[in-house]
Amino acid sequence: MINSRTINVTMILLLVLTAGCSLFIPMERSAEPGNTLVLWLPGASSVQVVSDWNDWGGSVAAGGIMNPVYGRMEKDAGGLWTLDISWLPGGVYRYAFYVNGYKWIRDPINPETASFEGRTVSVIMVAE
Repeated sequence: MINSRTINVTMILLLVLTAGCSLFIPMERSAEPGNTLVLWLPGASSVQVVSDWNDWGGSVAAGGIMNPVYGRMEKDAGGLWTLDISWLPGGVYRYAFYVNGYKWIRDPINPETASFEGRTVSVIMVAE
């Protein structure tokens, strides 16, 4: 018998395989409209992308206070969090997901990593 968890996992795998070119070319993502960072985390109440392009959520700016608006991701009914990054100029960027206002996690579908302040974070290359 197929349960809802099996269906959800199958849908995520299909999404990753059809839209997740980063599995095959992990550091390349073109800057065409529709490029999106994706994280499936249905139990999270908030997720932000903290990165080089937003001063790590404001934490490296004066005062070092995390701004909850920087990199805020949108959640759909199935627990899939998304953030459009098609506006990013070409370059190499480090990023991580900041979950529920306290936990940093790297992108589980991106094997490319680097370091930021002693944390392992993900790396992405946006094409020119």
